[in-house]
Amino acid sequence: MENRLQRYREYNRERKIKAIAFNSSKADFLFKIVPLLLHSNYPDLPGFIDNTACPCGIYHLEPRKLVDSDLFRKYFPHSSALHENTRNPFSRHPMIHSLKTIGSIGTIAQTEKSDCDYWLSIRESELGPDGFTLLYEKCQKIEDWADSKGHELHFFLMDIDQTRKNTFQSLADKESAGTALKILLKDELFRTHILVAGKMLLWWLIPPGLTREGYRIYVATLLKTRNFNPELFIDLGYMTDIPQAEIFGACLWQMNKALDSPFKSIIKFAYLEMLMTDREQLLPLFSDHLKTMVTFPEERSVSSVNLRIASIDPYLLMAREIVAFYLRNHNDEQRADLIRECLFMKTLEGMASQKKYGDSEIRLNQTKEFMRSWQLLPANPKYFSSFLEWKFKDLVDFGETAHQYLIDTYRRLRSTFASFHGNLTISEKDISILGRKLFTFYEKRPNKIDFIRSLSREAMAQQNITFQVEIVNGNSVHSALQGGKEREKNVSTSDILIGRNSNPIKLMTWLIINGILTPNTRIELSKHSLALNLHDLQDLADKIIGSFPPVNFGRISGEHLLQEEEVKQALVIVNFEKAKDVSEKNLPTAIITFTSYGEYFFQTMTTLSQLKQELQLLLTRHLVSRWNNNLEYFIPPQPSSHQIRKLLFS
Repeated sequence: MENRLQRYREYNRERKIKAIAFNSSKADFLFKIVPLLLHSNYPDLPGFIDNTACPCGIYHLEPRKLVDSDLFRKYFPHSSALHENTRNPFSRHPMIHSLKTIGSIGTIAQTEKSDCDYWLSIRESELGPDGFTLLYEKCQKIEDWADSKGHELHFFLMDIDQTRKNTFQSLADKESAGTALKILLKDELFRTHILVAGKMLLWWLIPPGLTREGYRIYVATLLKTRNFNPELFIDLGYMTDIPQAEIFGACLWQMNKALDSPFKSIIKFAYLEMLMTDREQLLPLFSDHLKTMVTFPEERSVSSVNLRIASIDPYLLMAREIVAFYLRNHNDEQRADLIRECLFMKTLEGMASQKKYGDSEIRLNQTKEFMRSWQLLPANPKYFSSFLEWKFKDLVDFGETAHQYLIDTYRRLRSTFASFHGNLTISEKDISILGRKLFTFYEKRPNKIDFIRSLSREAMAQQNITFQVEIVNGNSVHSALQGGKEREKNVSTSDILIGRNSNPIKLMTWLIINGILTPNTRIELSKHSLALNLHDLQDLADKIIGSFPPVNFGRISGEHLLQEEEVKQALVIVNFEKAKDVSEKNLPTAIITFTSYGEYFFQTMTTLSQLKQELQLLLTRHLVSRWNNNLEYFIPPQPSSHQIRKLLFS
């Protein structure tokens, strides 16, 4: 047993070292400052709850050894918590048995934008009548404070006994598909977690491949072992094969997650397909494969690779399993290649965000060699190595490929799901919420501004965009081109075209809602586009960005999606192209609206009466008006400004 403990501790330490190597300051925050705040409830520290019944404290944590005085003063320069004359600010009766990260932290998939999910193992029965609510509020306060410091955190308070029995729900209604996750979430915890503080999972010491009864007997025997101290461990139970009925909800959820970032979702979606169809394997869940390599290396199959503990990475290992699955079961090189490409691009995304911390080029070359030895490099690594400098068309094409894979895989599995009828574990409510999100993204509707099937919003962002106006068949056509106007003259417009529309406002809105044009984008104007004004374009972009925050599909409120769609915000743009002789019968106007479903709509009007009729509908149906602070106007500077305002507001 001691050897297994040592191997686990080394693996956990190596995962932390990878996170530290990625960004030491962020690692200090995640592995030291956050547990310190959970271990105390002191008035001048973030997360303070003014109630002595508020649970806090992590088992076996030694806060003064964890956080030295320099690090403490860096974050809390005015706190008196560690003053000599201050009574011990830390909990003497810890209520958090174990604190673990879950997800990409400390793996090849970590990027600068990676958030951090924490799994807090607690026992609700120990917290007192209001204990859970108070601890949840404390975690919310820490999340808010962390956000102000540039760190996105999420805490999941999970009851140990419910987790062990696989009966837990998401106790906080956050990033959850409700009844869809359970075992899959537990599997992800087991295969990706880093133990930050508190008790270790007993699971690491239980041999893989046991039946449920075999697991129970082994644990009972272990508890009677002379040198075994149960106070150092938590038992979260048997990791069973996942019921096929669970996977339907998980597929819907990963489709929903992919709308914002297909990179990780494609690999996770492929994992679900592997679980669904590769049923001849004794242990389809990947967590046991990982455990075998870490603490039970003698149980490895003859064909498996013997890795140094420092080289064990959950995401790389899972990608390798998936590639092998597609080649073995489907002889499908195309799908296997897509997994390789997404994994490689996800790795590059992390390396690119790591450049400022040094050694990124060395680590990238080492990672390439490792992936090559495992047949995980894409067919054209040089091409994918430059994806951060790809032409816009290449970004869109690959995004289409990624989304089409998700859609095709979902369709392949849907016929299997249909046979379950009433046995699906996802609730009708969850299906409605997640299905609505998918419709929001993919569905085409009159006047709706379409979303691009992109790799990610960050990948689509452009440093420079040049607007150009051309006359085609007597009509103005507005184009947005990739790069500045001083780009190479021998480049054809088709190679750098981002988008084209007869209406410059609609084009600008489409660019912004898809993350192509951001507050950091430099806008330029082609010298042949004198019909437009550069300052007006910039002001319009600023106004749209300020009026409509980017949509995060994973965070759209489920309650909003169960209700009738309503307009939440509207922006009226009046006479942007500065038509002369404006009047009640000649007032070119556009209205951009944003709805509770996360959709944007665009309408144009030519007369004042049409505009007033539309504004009346917005007021009576959706309570949208200037008085309710959800209706704004944009009128570019022009000779007719005074007359326009008189028409609108008199």
